[in-house]
Amino acid sequence: MFLIVSAGSGVIVGALDPIQQMILQAFQLEGFLPFDELVVAGVAAKLGRETALIVGLGFLVNVLLARITPFKYIYLTGHMMWIHAGAWAILFNQLGCSTVLTVILGTIVQGCYTTFFPAMAQPFMRKITGSDDIAFGHGQTLWHVVAALSAKTFGKPEESAENVQVSEKWSFFRDMAVSMSLIMLVVSLGAAVFAGSEFVESQLSGGQNFIMYAIIQALTFTAGVLVLLQGVRMFIGEMVPAFQGFAQKVVPGARPALDCPVIYAYGPNSLIVGLIVGTIAQALAILLLVALKWPVPIPSMIVAFFASGSCAIFGNAVAGRRGAIFGGFFWSFVGLITSSAAIKFQLFGDLSGLGAVGVGFIVPDALAIGTVIRLIAKLFGL
Repeated sequence: MFLIVSAGSGVIVGALDPIQQMILQAFQLEGFLPFDELVVAGVAAKLGRETALIVGLGFLVNVLLARITPFKYIYLTGHMMWIHAGAWAILFNQLGCSTVLTVILGTIVQGCYTTFFPAMAQPFMRKITGSDDIAFGHGQTLWHVVAALSAKTFGKPEESAENVQVSEKWSFFRDMAVSMSLIMLVVSLGAAVFAGSEFVESQLSGGQNFIMYAIIQALTFTAGVLVLLQGVRMFIGEMVPAFQGFAQKVVPGARPALDCPVIYAYGPNSLIVGLIVGTIAQALAILLLVALKWPVPIPSMIVAFFASGSCAIFGNAVAGRRGAIFGGFFWSFVGLITSSAAIKFQLFGDLSGLGAVGVGFIVPDALAIGTVIRLIAKLFGL
């Protein structure tokens, strides 16, 4: 079942990448790419050993804390464990710590993060899933919680985006495959037209007609989403009983903290809302950053879908349609600004010098914890 989830995610990312390239070409954007995996991969030659040790030892600390504290969450999102372990390795290395101290401090931070942040998101996960069986294990957590708490003050949970009534005249929009396909067709075709046939056909499609190529990418994206959602449903159906067997022996009462797609099946309409408003929010954030003359992150459809989409689901769970719109907008707008700030103020030091050229972190959990660690280090003159 995990392979189905991975395959769906791979199809989505593969379809979004050329659409993103068309947007960059159309508007001649240059800047850094907010892509956490590329940052950690870029520094692997210098900090790969430290990162790997923090991943392994941090997981053991997570299990220990889940065993001895009331926060019984086991973090199982592998790539997020790797990303955050890399972030701590970079941060402590740039603060001048030795290899041994970097691993020790990184392990402590990793273990605490992977235990306590799922606990922070769990009240919202209960509302989203209607149960207490699974937890949220992703670097998006902080902005999801902040957005949901903020939206709660003005939203109406009873007006859920998942209960939107559509006129019989437009009843075909009730089908998620149809509505998402139409939205992505508009985005993909618009990007292709503005990028120009010459660029698309010479750089992306291998000579295929640029209009047909754009249509295929949009429909491929939708197909990937449908595969992903089906995989998630099957994954949850098998993962929860299997994990309960493990938990009873090692950490009684523990819940698995899983990747963000685990909630998509609970809010497909909110997911679409997040994608749309997240894309708009990124455009506005870029305009602001250009005006401020801060580093400009290259807009990411991956962020708009995976981050703003899941944040919209969090917002919808506590504040209905307003929460979904606010959550999707908030994540992309604030997410791009904080990612830019991390580069401008060198939160993680000189990434280029470590081998991560032209890329930056965007996961708010790493940025927020990194900021706190920086401030503490400053108090001690580091």
